[in-house]
Amino acid sequence: MSIYNGKNIVILGMGLTGFSCLKFFISLGIYPRVIDCNINFNSKIFIPTNIECCFGYLKKKWVLEADLIIISPGFNSYSNVILEAKKRGIEIINDIEIFCRIVKSNIIAVTGTNGKTTVVSMLYKIMKKSGFNVSLGGNIGIPVLDLLNHKSDFYILELSSFQLEYISTLNFFCAGILNISEDHMDRYPNGIRDYIFSKFKIFSKSKYCIINFSDVYSKPYNLFEMNVVSFGTDYSDYYFKRNNKSINLFYLNNKFFRIKNYFFKSITNFLNILFVISITDILKIPRKMVFKILLNFKNLPHRFNILGNKKNILWINDSKSTNISSTILALQNLSLFDKISKIWLILGGDGKLSDFENLLKPYLLKLRKLRICCFGKSKDVLYNLIPNISYKFSSLYCVVKYITNCAGNGDIILLSPSCSSTDQFLNFEDRGNVFINLYNKYNNICKKNIFYEKK
Repeated sequence: MSIYNGKNIVILGMGLTGFSCLKFFISLGIYPRVIDCNINFNSKIFIPTNIECCFGYLKKKWVLEADLIIISPGFNSYSNVILEAKKRGIEIINDIEIFCRIVKSNIIAVTGTNGKTTVVSMLYKIMKKSGFNVSLGGNIGIPVLDLLNHKSDFYILELSSFQLEYISTLNFFCAGILNISEDHMDRYPNGIRDYIFSKFKIFSKSKYCIINFSDVYSKPYNLFEMNVVSFGTDYSDYYFKRNNKSINLFYLNNKFFRIKNYFFKSITNFLNILFVISITDILKIPRKMVFKILLNFKNLPHRFNILGNKKNILWINDSKSTNISSTILALQNLSLFDKISKIWLILGGDGKLSDFENLLKPYLLKLRKLRICCFGKSKDVLYNLIPNISYKFSSLYCVVKYITNCAGNGDIILLSPSCSSTDQFLNFEDRGNVFINLYNKYNNICKKNIFYEKK
């Protein structure tokens, strides 16, 4: 008999995760109640008629009557009704916890503020090519409970901080944090402390813990109690060094690979490579095969993608940069490019209550020719950081229109917004696709006077 039988269960949020949970419980002959606060919920027709539903508002009575609450990652864990449910001792879990209770196979779990999807995609491709029976899911867009239909020896899970909040049954084969920096501060009352705490849960009872020693927030206080494999700095197990026009990779101070001509053009990707190799070494996958795949791995869409070099003006789409640290990494990546005239940095969107003070000031001496173009909900806050080199606009369209009139030989146009996209776009993909379309439209624009908003 299922441990969920006879319980009054409520599912909060009916996105991909919520639907996956509903299907799981129905397969057990259990019929939970479901709640989604979106009044324009378009998928009601896919919910069986015998399921009690509430759409458009949060039915507090159902939540507080429940024996078990299944919470989706998009639902705020610090809302008043959830805090009240916790006080009453109502059990609150998510789909990841359900999955971990069931699966006996090895799980490789990856979290971090930036780079998660790229790393798990790299790792999945390598393991699949090496003959492992492996499945990939989680925050990458494949609900973990859907993976139960694919029996695998290894499961690779991309996990967000929201998904880690309600997991207690953790026994990962390998767990890693790529990096931690300020993000989603609108979701955490105690700021980055709560965010870090949720990330660190990934290491609970993990056999191998992969830790970025070059990232100040990513090192747990109890390192000596863990089986640590480190990457990042010279003091790590795995690290890289720049040498003229090549990057050398080291393990325990022994060079094991040389990357010529910066085929990735991204410091971020060198760290991602080290993270992946630290795991593939544990799995004893031959490095020759690993590098054969990595050398041919293309950046995922909207992640520091070079769109083209028209009229000797380089366009880079980094729309996935939805937080401060990701934009800082993008600026650091530009140190690998030679002979830059000006950098046109496009910032804007919903800042999610982030503190932008440390975004640009450390780089002003190195990036004297920086020009900042701000748009969207946070444009005024971003503009006021360094007004003398900043411009503000109502939309991304206006930004690109202005820059194409001003940019010249040797310039770089970098969309790395440092903000969420949901104030003006569906998501970061939509924002990136709009930028790509504008690039295609304006790379041959005739120069003329264009109005722009500036104080």
